Amino acid sequence: MFKTGSPVKGADFIDRKKHLPIFKAYLENNQHVMIKAPRRFGKTSLVKHVFEHESNYTYIYVDLRRATNLKLLANQIIEKAYSFVGIDNFFYQFKKSITGLLKSIQKVKIDDIGEITLQYLEKDEIDEVEYFLHAMEIVETIAAKKNIKIKFVFDEFQDILRIADNFILEQLRSVIQHHENVTYIFLGSIETIMTKIFEDKTSSFFHFARVMPLSGLDVNELYEYTKELLNTLKVNYDESLYNFLFFLQGHPDYSAQFLQSLYFKIKIEDIKIIDNELCIDTLKNSIIENRAYLEELIMKAKQKKHHYEALLSIANNKVIKLNSKTLYSVHSSLEDMGLIKKIDRANYIINDIFLNILLQQKDDENIIIEIDRHNK
Repeated sequence: MFKTGSPVKGADFIDRKKHLPIFKAYLENNQHVMIKAPRRFGKTSLVKHVFEHESNYTYIYVDLRRATNLKLLANQIIEKAYSFVGIDNFFYQFKKSITGLLKSIQKVKIDDIGEITLQYLEKDEIDEVEYFLHAMEIVETIAAKKNIKIKFVFDEFQDILRIADNFILEQLRSVIQHHENVTYIFLGSIETIMTKIFEDKTSSFFHFARVMPLSGLDVNELYEYTKELLNTLKVNYDESLYNFLFFLQGHPDYSAQFLQSLYFKIKIEDIKIIDNELCIDTLKNSIIENRAYLEELIMKAKQKKHHYEALLSIANNKVIKLNSKTLYSVHSSLEDMGLIKKIDRANYIINDIFLNILLQQKDDENIIIEIDRHNK
């Protein structure tokens, strides 16, 4: 119950009644989509749930966090694309027998795209950009020849600027804008960078995809889902349960961790009622379990001048003594790191609610959490 730590699929997926219909409608109309949300907010879970449990779409999924350069990214794409025409383990076959692989390529009759791939691989040095763009063309060519529609998912798309220079966006757009058989889905957790790529009028990708911000889970929906489970377990609960779910703001991962910990306590300790004390204890333990991850975020902020101090000021609603130009620069940098989000002029929030709690603590040993009551 309440699976955590990896993309949630199937029976473990808590319906996103607001987001699923929109996303599926885009896919059905072959509309390119950009989904942006902070880390651990369920972007990958949403996409994989639709592709693996609610549709029969042919799709390619690549995670740019795993790619250290464009060549390795292209290899992932090529391996998957050729599998659609029955050529599995493409690179293994290439190493085993180029002649045998060439015969397999000629049998499937996909124009000369296969021979071009082999020509790239036989070179001593490869132009990574050309090779990557060639990989994208392979997908379109195979989709057209097989008369199929392929959905192509770029996860953490903003990381393409980590493995290539900014010109890659213009080069990529110039190729994929002509693709008629591939629908592109771009996921990104650094919202400021994704916004610049897809919503800035000067960007090559401006108006290329429909923008779909992904907010947290609907708290009322999550509460009803949880109540149904607790009722089957014959466990009572007071208003504390809803108050804590509201406090977590529908954060998919943290809400799931909190509820999973409650579930384990109920099962192991034979608990019959969920009250405020139990919720406080459970939430504290959840924060402690994430301590290493949160400390890593803090260390990254401390590596840049004034960044940690700015985070503390936002979390504790205090004024930091910096001139406006420096403060603007620090806030912009923190946004690009995915740590904060601008609400309105000069008003920011910490993206990670557990990080926000940790930054508010005066005593590292005793975590204090204040929860307001909310009406359902």
